[in-house]
Amino acid sequence: MLVCKNCFSDKELQAFIESSRVSGKCDVCESRDAAVIDLLELLDFFQEFLDNFRRNEHGMPLKSKVQESWSFFSSIDSASKILNVVIGKINTEIESSNDLVDYKDEIISNYSYWNDLKEILKTERRFIPDIETIKELEWDRFFNTQYELIPEIKLYRARVHHQGGNRAYNTYEMMCPRASITKGGRANPTGIPFLYLSDNPDTVLYEVRASYLDELSVGEFHLKSEYETIRIVDFTEDTPLFQSDGKTETTIKSRLLRDLISRDLSKPMRRYDTEVEYIPTQFICEFRVNGQKGV
Repeated sequence: MLVCKNCFSDKELQAFIESSRVSGKCDVCESRDAAVIDLLELLDFFQEFLDNFRRNEHGMPLKSKVQESWSFFSSIDSASKILNVVIGKINTEIESSNDLVDYKDEIISNYSYWNDLKEILKTERRFIPDIETIKELEWDRFFNTQYELIPEIKLYRARVHHQGGNRAYNTYEMMCPRASITKGGRANPTGIPFLYLSDNPDTVLYEVRASYLDELSVGEFHLKSEYETIRIVDFTEDTPLFQSDGKTETTIKSRLLRDLISRDLSKPMRRYDTEVEYIPTQFICEFRVNGQKGV
């Protein structure tokens, strides 16, 4: 059975199929003169991938579960056709792409510990949490998806003027606030100032909740040239699922965990929330990975 790159959305797998330098008609989507590969060449990957799922009567159809988490296939129809063929050729308890499934227990316990840790940090042990459990789960391996900040990249911060007609804030005033007046935020605890920046000038307007006729100062920031680069953990990167190095399980754990944390990092504080709600993300931002800060 020949499948083409158009049947998948995963960029790594698309590149792998293109590297075969074979063109033909796809047996799945019927594309013509497309880069194709024999599905048998992908069985090792699918065996490793599907080993991470178990049938579960409370789960969702396999094809939907894969698309929900990864958008791996270009369509649900392609997912159904390819998975049904693959399932018949590998060793798995799953019998059809319509079987109800969930991730295996090891994966669920890994990413779901984030919800347990949030409650521990908020209500039990704020300063000395159970680091041993985090080490056992090997979370430090899952924060290696990093973004390289270089001097050429522009970053922005905005401040709303309290009164109209005021002068623009100077450079010093656009930096992070003094420790003595620093309030807790999603990344920083009270009294510990962090500089919140965005690479999108429009985003900073939303961050300060600017409204019509508000006057603002917007500062532009660059990394000092002597630093060359700074690596920042990226919680938003769309990590490809297809791996040729046998690390599919690690990729799944990493992506699911980072997605959960990313949602909490991006969640704005509501009027009736307290700063306690930010403590878990503050912990992650101070969590050190290979001697570097988490974000």
